[in-house]
Amino acid sequence: MPDVEVDRAAEEDVAAKVRDLFGEDYAVIIMDSDFTTFDEVERACMALFGYSRADAEALAMRVHTTGEALAAVMPEAAARRAVRELRRRNVLARVEKL
Repeated sequence: MPDVEVDRAAEEDVAAKVRDLFGEDYAVIIMDSDFTTFDEVERACMALFGYSRADAEALAMRVHTTGEALAAVMPEAAARRAVRELRRRNVLARVEKL
């Protein structure tokens, strides 16, 4: 039988390391919508996040097939600005704390 205390300590250690790595980071999530085209998602990701055309196409397809996809990870202020700009470009998006 595994040692529960060791497992708990390991989980807490991993959680602490994740907080150290991503503690101030936020996710920019693009969501599928009936009013946004693939081209709008692709152009926005290339302009705002520096995606290549191929990466932007792959992201747009992931948004379409799964309903949403992670577009970027960045500090809170930048993530909120990116979401405002995505929405200005007709792309449905939200910010989530990691």
